[in-house]
Amino acid sequence: MKISTKKLVLTAVWAAVGYVLTPIFRIPGWAAPMQHLINVSGVVILGPVYGFVCSTLLTVMKLVLMGEDLFSIPGGLIGAFLAALLFYKTKNMYAAAIGEVFGTGIIGAMCSYPLSAFYYGNPGISLFTYIPAFFISTCCGTICAIILLKFMAKSGILSKLQKEAM
Repeated sequence: MKISTKKLVLTAVWAAVGYVLTPIFRIPGWAAPMQHLINVSGVVILGPVYGFVCSTLLTVMKLVLMGEDLFSIPGGLIGAFLAALLFYKTKNMYAAAIGEVFGTGIIGAMCSYPLSAFYYGNPGISLFTYIPAFFISTCCGTICAIILLKFMAKSGILSKLQKEAM
């Protein structure tokens, strides 16, 4: 795989946009829909590999610079991985959206159980405790991403950015 400077810059800029928007559009303690917007739109604009790298970069910045809890890892990266995988297979933004919602809303929420039960010391919770919160958060961000991508496609910006990222 050839590493492109333009793609690296777009990846960093897209992660920075997510970092700036995260504290503005969030419900403290359980919902960060901007992560999901960046996950889906990053995969569609930058491609699956760089889109996942963008999501990883945003997650690390949120953990280190914002002091977010460890739920950012399953909440941000599992959905991004599944979105990237489905977009790679189909080249369809709706498939990426489905991957994000299922990956974060179901799998990521269930993977948060061991973090909460053992690391944070909440032994009385269920495997399904985080599904409602993660699902609402990822649905909000994913819907916003689809709306954004549709507007970008209609105006021609999406294809231009995708060509720039190639």
